[in-house]
Amino acid sequence: MLAGMSQVAVNRAAEGGVAEDRALPLRERKKLRTRRALADAALRLFAEKGYDATTIDELADEAEVSKSTFFRFFPAKEAAAIEAEAEVWAAYLSELAERTPAEKGTVLAGLHDTLVAAVAGLDASWDERFLATRRLIAAEPALLAYVQHHRATVQGEVARCLAGRLGLDPDDLRLHILAELAVATWSIAGRHWVRNGGRGGRNALIKRFDDTMNAIPDSLSLAEGA
Repeated sequence: MLAGMSQVAVNRAAEGGVAEDRALPLRERKKLRTRRALADAALRLFAEKGYDATTIDELADEAEVSKSTFFRFFPAKEAAAIEAEAEVWAAYLSELAERTPAEKGTVLAGLHDTLVAAVAGLDASWDERFLATRRLIAAEPALLAYVQHHRATVQGEVARCLAGRLGLDPDDLRLHILAELAVATWSIAGRHWVRNGGRGGRNALIKRFDDTMNAIPDSLSLAEGA
């Protein structure tokens, strides 16, 4: 069931991105281009000069905007560097907020399907940007810490959303376990994909995410001496 859902979402990705971008008003498209230019500048300069050696002034100059414009889009240079990662979680939360609860199936399966749909809907350039972002994060402890904080915030929002949908206390441990488990399985799948140089494209990434999620039941029942 999970793999079937994934293929539908992957097929959507082949048609998405650019068409959706052009559907936006001109003002919003300009904002999107500026944001992308700053994020691309961060990836280039951090890779060339190093994270610590690159200033916000240099990022703004590289994107041909002012420093004040930079801060209209990003609160810090770390945020510009992890933009491709942040896009995943923004799309995930948006998809979750709009998604109709399934009549059947577990909440975790629903989170899986939601995240697959979010990833599949990202624009065609996301694959390469995500690869570059993850490689940069692996080399910069400050960026890794920033990403972990960002993911923790997302997990909290997912738990609150589920609480409202299911009529449960937002502090219910089950919600937080499920929210973190969905993110953890994505992280495991993403690391494998990046180590393999993104081979197979987004289809391969989503397939690995399917496999990781499907391995959870057997993982929980794994026993020593069996």
